[in-house]
Amino acid sequence: MPESAKWSELNDRIARMSVTESSRDGTVQVTVSTSGVLTGLVLKERWQQPQPAGAVAAQIMECLARAQARIPNLLGQAMFQTIGPNVPAAELVMADARKRFPEPPPQVERQPPRAEWQPPPQAEWQPPAPRHPRQPDRVDDDWDGRTVMEEDGV
Repeated sequence: MPESAKWSELNDRIARMSVTESSRDGTVQVTVSTSGVLTGLVLKERWQQPQPAGAVAAQIMECLARAQARIPNLLGQAMFQTIGPNVPAAELVMADARKRFPEPPPQVERQPPRAEWQPPPQAEWQPPAPRHPRQPDRVDDDWDGRTVMEEDGV
């Protein structure tokens, strides 16, 4: 097979490939193309223990990084099977893929996210301060001492 036909076949083969990764609990599944682009996202609902949006986003990003990190090996297998070993151009493509899609950092067990908002601590109850009778601001000279309900001349 001519060299150009091998590269054309490799190009077609790579265009059909994808990588899928899932979260540990299976609630998140991502699929990426060999160029690293997200082509599929499946989110399964958790009825028993709903997760905060931040936790779901973190799972998506972790799955995406793991899927993208598998791309160099996938490309390497396709190149080896199609164009053979020790091809300098293939080695350059592999080096670029490893640079663009590095291995993700080791997984650490994450603590569940804490609530961002915490209610303020309850203050200890204090009795109200004693009220002192208020002195009038001014003296009304026209008050004759009767209540409002009293009529004149009764």
